[in-house]
Amino acid sequence: MANSIIMPKTGMAMEEGVIIEWRVNAGDSVKKGDVVALIETDKSTMELESDYDGVILAILGKAGETVPVTKVIAWVGKAGESVPVDAGPAPAKASAPPAAAVSAPAVAAASDAAGGPVRATPAARALAKERGVDLAALTAGGRYGEIRRADVESGAAAATPLAKRIAAAEGISLAGVRGSGFGGKILKQDLAPDGASRKNETRADTRVPLTNIQRVTGKRMSESRQTIPEVTADIKADVSDMLEVRGRLNAELEANGVDAKLTINDFVLAAVVKALLLNPRVNSVLDGNELVYRGSVNLGMAVATGRGLVVPVIRDAQDCGILGLSSRAAALAAKAREGKLAPDEMSGGTFTVSNIGMYGVTSFTPIINPPEAAILGVCAIVDELRLQGEKVVNRKKMGLSLAYDHRIVDGADSSIFLKKIKDILEAPLLILV
Repeated sequence: MANSIIMPKTGMAMEEGVIIEWRVNAGDSVKKGDVVALIETDKSTMELESDYDGVILAILGKAGETVPVTKVIAWVGKAGESVPVDAGPAPAKASAPPAAAVSAPAVAAASDAAGGPVRATPAARALAKERGVDLAALTAGGRYGEIRRADVESGAAAATPLAKRIAAAEGISLAGVRGSGFGGKILKQDLAPDGASRKNETRADTRVPLTNIQRVTGKRMSESRQTIPEVTADIKADVSDMLEVRGRLNAELEANGVDAKLTINDFVLAAVVKALLLNPRVNSVLDGNELVYRGSVNLGMAVATGRGLVVPVIRDAQDCGILGLSSRAAALAAKAREGKLAPDEMSGGTFTVSNIGMYGVTSFTPIINPPEAAILGVCAIVDELRLQGEKVVNRKKMGLSLAYDHRIVDGADSSIFLKKIKDILEAPLLILV
């Protein structure tokens, strides 16, 4: 009897997924655990594995197709075995996978302009898509003739987000385009023929389809706005001493050969964990008519990727020191940008931190990720003059914006929590104990 491969449901709120590409064809032999397709869920891109040994009898979904969860997208069984009538034609004869595929690492098959095969690793494919790079224009550096991430990085020119979107929509390869921006960055005007200015031309609108992650994120954020009575409170923390402590710690780590570098965000994450332990109501979630005080701090952190915003979760963050938080945050952020986060790495969060301070934003209203009670927005660090005795001194001030669900946390609780984060950041040695 044939066995089905379905679009997996990786989370309670997931309703559909997108088949990005198939790694197998009808007639190919597969074993349990073999990757058969690359799919995009509501939160990340992931590899779909076969749960059975056998032959691919039929492939139902096409690359790029959006499929409801639990719907059958392929059938696996014995060669020549019949499949349900709506499954499409089964191959007459199963074919063995090519010899190179037995020894080579898993690669994604694409096609160049001439229709020939282009072999690339999943990481290379993801990065090429993010940067708008034509894989066919790159030189493969892999042992088996496959394009690897390093090949994309060396062949991909830096470009502004707008230039990337235009290049992707118009099918323009960024490889070989000479950028006129700072450091050779490709700007939108660099995509004009022969570098000609488009300033006086009438240009058609460009339509760029939303990724599945962006569509689902938009839907959930709309639901959050419509159902949660959200209030935002702002405060500024003097992080002058924190920046000095961070600099000294990084210098000591480097001097002692420790392969780690603490970021400003690492200090914020550590301060948030300590403040949540002291204010457990903010670490609760709403479940019907009850509040569930979570036993652990599962700290979400918003990460921007080429496919949209994702929120990986640092589980049991209360058990990590600042170095542990730094290491886990960096690893999760890297996996998020490469589209390799597992479903359990994006679920179960109890509180989220969203840091856009690097863009110079001094205040904003982040949107709560239900069913969490609150989210902290981290803003830019700015210089402020202050009178200290009879002297005017310069201090570094960081903006913090706390959006909270007023059904769970009232004004007093939220203010106490926000001030505690401020106090901890202003006494940075407390973060280290």
